[in-house]
Amino acid sequence: MPELPEVETIRQYLETEMVGLSVTAVSHLDGRMIKLGDDDADGLSRKLLHRQLIAVERRGKYLLFGWRPRGYLIIHLGMTGRLTVHARLDSRRAHTHMVLDFGERQLRLSDPRRFGRIGWLQRRTWLDHRLGLEPLSQRFTGHTLWQCLQGRSQAIKSLLLNQSVIAGLGNIYADEALYLSRLHPLRRAGDLDLATAARLARSVRKVLRQSLDHRGTSFSDYVDALGQEGGNQDHLFVYGRQGQPCLRCQTAIVTVVLQGRTSHFCPTCQT
Repeated sequence: MPELPEVETIRQYLETEMVGLSVTAVSHLDGRMIKLGDDDADGLSRKLLHRQLIAVERRGKYLLFGWRPRGYLIIHLGMTGRLTVHARLDSRRAHTHMVLDFGERQLRLSDPRRFGRIGWLQRRTWLDHRLGLEPLSQRFTGHTLWQCLQGRSQAIKSLLLNQSVIAGLGNIYADEALYLSRLHPLRRAGDLDLATAARLARSVRKVLRQSLDHRGTSFSDYVDALGQEGGNQDHLFVYGRQGQPCLRCQTAIVTVVLQGRTSHFCPTCQT
């Protein structure tokens, strides 16, 4: 699933290249992908047609397209979603569920498993009320993270994946941040003291910024807005490296399944 760095990489390109353009046609819109708001495919198509794109924002793993007249198209890429820009005459990828024309260019959403979702919101407060701290914002500090941990009995890995607490983290960067912090994924979240929470907050920011520098992590489905893979998979410490030696101590990286998600960690460094 694309996480914060992957979604932000896509956002940065779209903000640079697409803002100021207007929708000249909605060539295709699959109503099965509309899972937010009250519109069907025809209603959403009418709202998008001839509107000018004035902003591309991100909240957690969601992309928010702001328009003139006012409104937001919300897109979540789910597990296998791709949001890419193409020349209008390029052949379409299989499982393409949305095609917006911007003159000679098209914005296309493809998603083989259809776990992604789109919809229309008049105001973005719907998202703000459901999502937690942005980990790259100034509000995300060791102290604010420590406050979020108070009284929490679940494993710290589970808390990092809770989008109502921290918005945008997924399996990859939660594992990577815990490794840098030398924290076992099953450690009880409420047991972390302020200093440890501050170390974890720094690690979260570090792994996210590193991935942004490499345009995201590509293992299977993720590509950026131009259809190109990211490069951060070559810079991971534990995720996807089960059985390989820890880069600190040479102990083999192991995994444990927590609430249906596989966590990667070093049993020596992360006690």
